[in-house]
Amino acid sequence: MSFDLGVWLGAEPLTAAEALRRYLVRSGSEVAHGEPSPETAAFYEELTSVFPDLTAENYATSPWSEPLTVGEDFVLMSAVFPRAGEVCRTVLEMSWRHPLVIFEP
Repeated sequence: MSFDLGVWLGAEPLTAAEALRRYLVRSGSEVAHGEPSPETAAFYEELTSVFPDLTAENYATSPWSEPLTVGEDFVLMSAVFPRAGEVCRTVLEMSWRHPLVIFEP
């Protein structure tokens, strides 16, 4: 079981339906992941300084259930459920420092 989160560039208010639509588009296999924007790269760098991305070497201690997905304007995360609160608090705090929308599907 995992706890999923997504963050992406944006500041405009969204309805729950629109946020879900945007999350699903970004998590689809058709999405071009491209080079992360400076804001997305800064968020990813800060996040992985606290919780390194999942690797074969850290799978036993990582909060991630799968590697992070990074695109031009988004980062998608799946945390193991026992660490969901810790991950969610950290991601929420970091999203405030970056111009990112946070969404939990």
